[in-house]
Amino acid sequence: MSQSSLHLVLGTGQVGPQVARELLARGHRVRMGRRSAGPSRVPGVETVSLDVRDADAVARAAEGAAVVYNCVNPLYTDWPKMLVPMTRGIVEGTQRAGAKLVALDCLYMYGDTRHMSEASAMAPVSKKGALRVQSAEILLEADAQGGAGVAIGRAADFFGPETPLALFGEQLWQRVLAGKSAQVFGDPDQVHSYSYTPDVARGLVALGTSDARGVWMLPVQPAETTRALIARFSRALGQEIRISPVPTWLLRGLGLFQPVLGEIAEMTYQWQQPYVLDDSCFRSAFGLTPTPWDIAVTETLRWARATYGQPMATRSSAAASLV
Repeated sequence: MSQSSLHLVLGTGQVGPQVARELLARGHRVRMGRRSAGPSRVPGVETVSLDVRDADAVARAAEGAAVVYNCVNPLYTDWPKMLVPMTRGIVEGTQRAGAKLVALDCLYMYGDTRHMSEASAMAPVSKKGALRVQSAEILLEADAQGGAGVAIGRAADFFGPETPLALFGEQLWQRVLAGKSAQVFGDPDQVHSYSYTPDVARGLVALGTSDARGVWMLPVQPAETTRALIARFSRALGQEIRISPVPTWLLRGLGLFQPVLGEIAEMTYQWQQPYVLDDSCFRSAFGLTPTPWDIAVTETLRWARATYGQPMATRSSAAASLV
């Protein structure tokens, strides 16, 4: 693949802009597709406005592109009517353009499996998991048809810079930086995999700039408990972060008034048991390892402080030595 080849990134939310920056850093040309018109958050990229459910619009946006990256994710409440049509539109449009497709995916299709790898069977236990199975089947069928191919990169729950819509996102950092507790789902003492979003972006670009096809588990931080991860942030901040588990029954109740909370309640089983992603195949194939914890924590806090306007506490020498 030429160093100056064109890549189309669909989605300007949490991961798409990070994919775009990674591609630019490698010398590629980047076009970004978004639903609404407006300037890009990433300097140096071209932007187009389109509805990804429209295969013709996707094909036009992908004209001349070597690779298309699907980083689009609708709101939970819109999944039933939008997720599968979005996947179909992106797949068909990318095929018409003759480009390779790299799709960002989650782990919902595996249900309550406690250890997930490329060999794990899809066995959803939620409505959203079933929709993800439908989406994955469309992608895998397209890959089986040949052409430029499809690669699926699956990631665990996100944390990192520019990642507001996650457990370690806007709501948590607004509370923590104001001296309040961190609200978490499920059991904070269960081992859980978390993916650092810059690593997710690097993993997707590795898939796009290689001949990889099929399903891959993207680089992920070594699994540890949510309490242990919060302790890492606590040491970096130099202040105690108290933990407040949010009961699933409360989310369901609040969901009567705020539907998205009810949708979240459906997924809290992931924090009620060990939930571990195995990225060993990806590491072996690409030699790409996750960012060290101390760097990931520091960069996440740097973004949180700059974004939510709260000064980081002065770190004691003891706290500094633990990071």
